[in-house]
Amino acid sequence: MKILTILISLLLLTPLAFAGELMEKQSLRHGVSELGNLQVYPITEIIEDDKVISSTRGNPYTPKDVNNMEGFDQKSKDIVSAITTKEVKDAFKLEEQEKTNIGIEKIITYDRIAQENGAIAVRKITRIFDNGKEISKKYHRSWINPGDNTDGKDVMSKEVAKKLHTQEVIDSYKIKLEEQQI
Repeated sequence: MKILTILISLLLLTPLAFAGELMEKQSLRHGVSELGNLQVYPITEIIEDDKVISSTRGNPYTPKDVNNMEGFDQKSKDIVSAITTKEVKDAFKLEEQEKTNIGIEKIITYDRIAQENGAIAVRKITRIFDNGKEISKKYHRSWINPGDNTDGKDVMSKEVAKKLHTQEVIDSYKIKLEEQQI
């Protein structure tokens, strides 16, 4: 009788998804801007029959004060704790390039998005300026997957990877890769 009561309770409390029913899923995507700031993007997905049929990304928001992360999720707090240390800020400043507005210059910056599977998408942005006027802009995307070596990556990408790529994330990522190969 007790098992029957539990089953009935579960059935009554568990939302049932019927074929063709639309469901909405809310999530967050986390990134670090070219300027080294946390950006959190709200994502809304519409799901039908376990497939995403629509996905909308809202405008990014950034904490006004990184010392007060009230209302932000743990992943946001983890990223901020990784990118706001004195050592990281100093290394970021050394890596940063500033325009002189004299002659032809190449300025390279990066932005990053942390994917749900643990991978970090790193976008390298190369801009060419002629006397301060941008004449070319090119993008190159690369990824830092959980467990990857981060040598040669920019300082912010390394720090985000170091913070987010815990052993648990690396193991989960490897298991998912193995499942996809089967």
